[in-house]
Amino acid sequence: MPRGPSVNLSITHKDANHIFNPTKSHATHQTTLEALRLHAGQPSKELQSLQQLDEEAVKLLEHQVDAAHRALFEMDGKALLADEVGLGKTIEVGMILKEMHYRDTDSSVLILTPAQLAKQWQAELFEKFGLEFVCNYDDDFEGFDAHDHIIASIDTAKSNRYRETVLRRRWDVLVLDEAHYVKNEETNRYDLIEELRYNYAFFLTATPIQNELTDLYNIVSLLRPGLFGSRDVFHNYFTDSGQQTLINRETLQERLRQVMIRNRRDETDIDFTDRHIYTRSFKPTDAELDLYQALTEYVRNRYAESQGQHLVLATLQKEIVSSPFALKQTIDKQLDELNELTHRDELESIRNMIETIETVTKLDRLDDIVEEARDHVPKSRVIVFTQFLPTLWAIISRLDEQDYTTHAFHGGLSSSEKEAVIDAFREEGGILVSTDAMNEGRNLQFCNVMVNYDLPWNPMKVEQRIGRIHRIGQKRDVYVFNMALEDTIEEYVVEKLFHKIDLFQQTVGELSAVLTRLEGDDQSFEDEVFERLMHADTERELENDFDAMAVDLEEQQELAEKLHEFNSGVFEGFDLGTSDA
Repeated sequence: MPRGPSVNLSITHKDANHIFNPTKSHATHQTTLEALRLHAGQPSKELQSLQQLDEEAVKLLEHQVDAAHRALFEMDGKALLADEVGLGKTIEVGMILKEMHYRDTDSSVLILTPAQLAKQWQAELFEKFGLEFVCNYDDDFEGFDAHDHIIASIDTAKSNRYRETVLRRRWDVLVLDEAHYVKNEETNRYDLIEELRYNYAFFLTATPIQNELTDLYNIVSLLRPGLFGSRDVFHNYFTDSGQQTLINRETLQERLRQVMIRNRRDETDIDFTDRHIYTRSFKPTDAELDLYQALTEYVRNRYAESQGQHLVLATLQKEIVSSPFALKQTIDKQLDELNELTHRDELESIRNMIETIETVTKLDRLDDIVEEARDHVPKSRVIVFTQFLPTLWAIISRLDEQDYTTHAFHGGLSSSEKEAVIDAFREEGGILVSTDAMNEGRNLQFCNVMVNYDLPWNPMKVEQRIGRIHRIGQKRDVYVFNMALEDTIEEYVVEKLFHKIDLFQQTVGELSAVLTRLEGDDQSFEDEVFERLMHADTERELENDFDAMAVDLEEQQELAEKLHEFNSGVFEGFDLGTSDA
């Protein structure tokens, strides 16, 4: 991508206006030519594609329509969409891409996201806007030179396997989600975006500044090179000598208006309903607790021996608190594949213990939870989430015995089958039991009661579940019931971590701000939970480890809150697009 002109570093404040308005270069001329393509054949500066949208699939809000219009026609197709969390930046991009498709300016589109959001983007763009993209996690993905409309994790795109191919193409449109991930100019992510060639670009982030004003400079400079001059000039002009206090705020905002759109919650008409969280912990039977302890001991021994089986071992540890049915399926698979006699003996012993389980505590108590949920919201629909398919079928079977109307939603269903399940749930009511396949872009605002039968260790995934029902368009308060087994890793995660800093009340964006700071490059939040379980020799040590992790979370949350306050200061009074901007 052509870069802006170089800037003399020995510049005083009075020269700033000259620096921030560099003479028109080849890059500027190229941008002008590219912008004209938006009007070719469709000269109107109105969103022509709105009439093609299915009103049942997507409910557009005024600030979203305005953002899409400004990004396309006032910013010439290069914009930083920086709405606060929960205001629908994905919807804004969907509208932009739909309009570009209508105007035939989307021959090749690359959407880069964090790995966990790629499939959700794919689902939302198809379901709401009818836009088909291949995802790098799809079985039929053949590489970045084999498809024209691609959604991929940014880490996949920057990998040695794909980087050269990604950079070889000139893309019509680049979309970068969670743009704050490229704030550091010394990372491979930053280098990839800097070297990418494209005609139009839309960056998304609710937190343009994560640590310091340099974050904002780096993100904007990738999108609009030269807008702020050099990094030194930017700092000299907008911060005091100690680099702590923002100065010349009005000039900063004037420049930002050329590239950034930021809507705030309190300036929209959206009235988000309250969410109510209830956690119910149940004491397992002696047989269940013996099984849990035997399985945990097996996992710890295997963890110490092998670095290559961590994912399988972590899955076993999650399954044991979900249901014996989920654990049995994985144990059987391991026995089919395992040739080592010692480990086979251990697994067969665990398998025999599963057979002795006569009472499944969670299943017995699920009916109580469902009744309690319905006491809060009479005649309501209820969604029950589990991570594992065998658990799903066990729940369905138990609820059927109680004469509930049930619906099963899981990844093994085709797109049309999934639609039929959702339609039946909407029309018939009852209880929908779902795996986390439901996370992928489904909006179920007609339901407002959820039960987490088992809980992912990553609070982001929990929030994505809740986000299916607690989002724009929900008219009622939302009730979430969490189930946990006492004296297990599940209880530690819920009580020591999630409730410790009230993570259940936070949004995806807020959690992302906290977890991004906590996670290392090679270790996820779930990895950290698993390692603490594996390395603790006693229950007291495990409790201390989780207390320490909760302290880390509290510290990161405080930093995230300070960041929010700083962002508010930078963008206070930010003009959202008046005619004289």
